[in-house]
Amino acid sequence: MASELDPQGAEPKALFDAADFLNSRVLEVGSGDGRLTFRYAEESPFVVGIEPGAREVASAVDACPSHLKGHVRFLRASAVALPFRDGSFDIALLAWSL
Repeated sequence: MASELDPQGAEPKALFDAADFLNSRVLEVGSGDGRLTFRYAEESPFVVGIEPGAREVASAVDACPSHLKGHVRFLRASAVALPFRDGSFDIALLAWSL
């Protein structure tokens, strides 16, 4: 299950204030267990979360709510060598990756 570190919703509020997720393709670098991903994924038609660790990816896949599984994917990948073509995403998030 995804962790709950922001019960008041400050993180998604800050994200929604900074970017328009509606109809945007989103790449989340360092998606971890999907905790933040699931909070904004309702608005986006296509979301990919990447993590270098297999354990985190498996945790996010397992925690993904069934209604999001059609448009949210989690992959094991590195931000140093992204496995996507230029222009694949409208928004890139690095919320906890710096």
